[in-house]
Amino acid sequence: MLKIQLNSEVPIYQQLIDEVKRLIANNELRDGDSLPTIRALASQLDVAVNTVARAYQELETMGLAESRGSRGTFIKSQGNGSDSTDRIFRDPIRRLLQKGMNRKEIKEVFEKNLAIFFD
Repeated sequence: MLKIQLNSEVPIYQQLIDEVKRLIANNELRDGDSLPTIRALASQLDVAVNTVARAYQELETMGLAESRGSRGTFIKSQGNGSDSTDRIFRDPIRRLLQKGMNRKEIKEVFEKNLAIFFD
């Protein structure tokens, strides 16, 4: 499920965050899906427990996951209400992520297109 490259220059915790984001973007992880326990994932990937814990904390801070105590960590609803302005952006962003674009590239595309209307 979650894959990392131990010899990458990208820190392992960041790779885990990026991997969860990718799985969400590809609808492989959805609202309410559980993530592996911190200890289980650390063992599976042969990394430190603190590394996985840091990634999970960052995912919570980003609003992508939530800890439910002893029940584990779960993918958090992205507020897909029908009147949500945020929803308008989610599908295009997911498609750009699926094309392999990173945050910086997506932001540049957004800024360029926003300038069409405001500059």
